[in-house]
Amino acid sequence: MGGRDATKPVTARAAKPTIVQVAAAAGVSPTTVSHALNGKGRVDEGTRAHVERVAASLGYSANRYARGLRSGRFAAHALLLPVALGRGGSGALTLDYYMRLASGVAAELFAHRQLLVLVPPVPDAGAVASIPVDGAIVVEPTEGDEQLAALREAGLPTVTTDRDPDHPDDPWCVTSDLGRGTTALLDHLAGEGATRVALVLPDARREWPRAVESAYDEWCDRRGSAPVVERVALAARAHAVHAATCALVDAKPAVHAILVGAERFVPAVMDALADRGVRVPHDLLVAACVDGNHARGAAPPLTAFDLRPELQARAAVELLLARVSGAAPTGPTVVRGALHVRASTTRSHARVRSSRAASAERGTRQSH
Repeated sequence: MGGRDATKPVTARAAKPTIVQVAAAAGVSPTTVSHALNGKGRVDEGTRAHVERVAASLGYSANRYARGLRSGRFAAHALLLPVALGRGGSGALTLDYYMRLASGVAAELFAHRQLLVLVPPVPDAGAVASIPVDGAIVVEPTEGDEQLAALREAGLPTVTTDRDPDHPDDPWCVTSDLGRGTTALLDHLAGEGATRVALVLPDARREWPRAVESAYDEWCDRRGSAPVVERVALAARAHAVHAATCALVDAKPAVHAILVGAERFVPAVMDALADRGVRVPHDLLVAACVDGNHARGAAPPLTAFDLRPELQARAAVELLLARVSGAAPTGPTVVRGALHVRASTTRSHARVRSSRAASAERGTRQSH
């Protein structure tokens, strides 16, 4: 019931036309068809146009992989995000920054009629060599990054977003001005009255946490303020970030503001403050080094530095296509971010809210 009628023959799917069939229909040799469709060899424009019309009428399309093997070009590029193997290691796939970066890379490659291949962590050079791509973008390489080393060993043109800690002067790189952004955040906090600012910093072997800490240390040194830093593993669970935040709340002397180093830390930081009864921004200012959904969706929304990943993506694709084509390096390319000031660091916002609450309370008392 509901199955195929056994009395009816199975119709075979129509076989794809072959290059030999196209050649016969066009009245030329298979070699001429190959050259005409691949843009290679000496084929006059009239013959090329004729072969293309015949191929289109027959529904013929060249095997992309085979064509790439012959030409050495696949019109496809790999994107390697900082994720770990296994279901528990894909946290980066949920973060706003990486998703904006990945979609930006896709959009830019599509505009150049190129494919995007999102690949898992690459274990060795042999695995890299088996991926049919022309180049790769590696996001946030770490010290001794095995994936990046494998790509280079395979001779695949590669661009990084954020500097390679082992080769910080590599020109094939797109990076942000997160150091300047960190200083801008700290200056804003100071302008709102925070003289003692604490930092919740990812304990990671990547370049961007180093840029944050370097800017923070320099800022503290200029102001004669002792650094207050809580380091948490980048892949740590929420309870570790929660504990680090509680330690800052309990610190003596008290801190006036917390700067959150990683986007993924924001929910646990805000939960810890709420659990301790700390009101933001009334009792404590909070800002994030990296803007994203967590910062924008916090209560209240957090002041944050937008790294503008879409612009980083565009710059990375342009740099990669230039490298694949054999152009000389012009990088590293620095993409300037933007500071977004929101309610979490605005004392005037707190005063307005307090005034409204007081007015509402007075109105309630008068009505009774």
